[in-house]
Amino acid sequence: MAENVGNGDKNLENSVNNESAKPSDIKIPIGESESINSKQESENIPASTKHLNNSSGKNIRHYFFEFLMMFLAVFCGFMAENWREKLQEHKREKEFIDSLVEDLKSDILQSDIIFAQLKKTSASIDSVLYALSSPEVVENSNNVYDLWTKNLDIKAFVSNDRTFQQLKNSGELRLIRNKAVSDGIMKYDQILRNYYQQSNFMYSALSDQRIYSLLFDFISLSKNKNIPVPLTEQGKKSLNEAYAHLQLWNSGLLGLISWLKDVNNESKNLVIFIQDEYQIK
Repeated sequence: MAENVGNGDKNLENSVNNESAKPSDIKIPIGESESINSKQESENIPASTKHLNNSSGKNIRHYFFEFLMMFLAVFCGFMAENWREKLQEHKREKEFIDSLVEDLKSDILQSDIIFAQLKKTSASIDSVLYALSSPEVVENSNNVYDLWTKNLDIKAFVSNDRTFQQLKNSGELRLIRNKAVSDGIMKYDQILRNYYQQSNFMYSALSDQRIYSLLFDFISLSKNKNIPVPLTEQGKKSLNEAYAHLQLWNSGLLGLISWLKDVNNESKNLVIFIQDEYQIK
């Protein structure tokens, strides 16, 4: 019985000792606990701050990189579009230049023909003036009538300016980048306008048939081609006026020939210059 009690005491003591050894019952001093918590906080705070700083720096660099890429994409797109437009403009410039050269060559051919015809007309007018100054014209107007009727006509020169008019009316004359060529085109246009001004004056003078109708008896001349027909009475009185009128008209014709010669020379020079500047064969 006593042994049982002794064993019970030992068991109780062991049980008490075992319970006191549990971690939950271990007491940590307050000073040491605060020191441990402070150390943990001091270790955790810098790590968190470092993480935030790294994250913020990465975000800024990321946004800057995206902005840079977007800017480069827009800039490259703009440059590509600008380059494409420049290529298109250069292509159109070449097309206009080729067309302009063809127009000028056409002007050269036509002005050569008209120039020869106008010189022939001027020589014929000299013959009319010589016949009008002859004393026999009063009684025999047949020769003067034939010369006047057949030779008082001028052929019109009209420039093939389709390309230039298209450039001017559409505002695309700016496509001609070569300033010397552009100036040459404008100079040629000015010479053409001078020619047209003189040509209009000549046609206006030619349309005045008053003196021509006063000189001749058209009915008798048409019926009696082989019989001398005298000038009309009014024609005899107007003979001096007719001579002066025709002489003045011939002077205007010589001026027209001079302007057409300038057109012809300028068109030839301009073709050569453009071909040299744009390497056109």
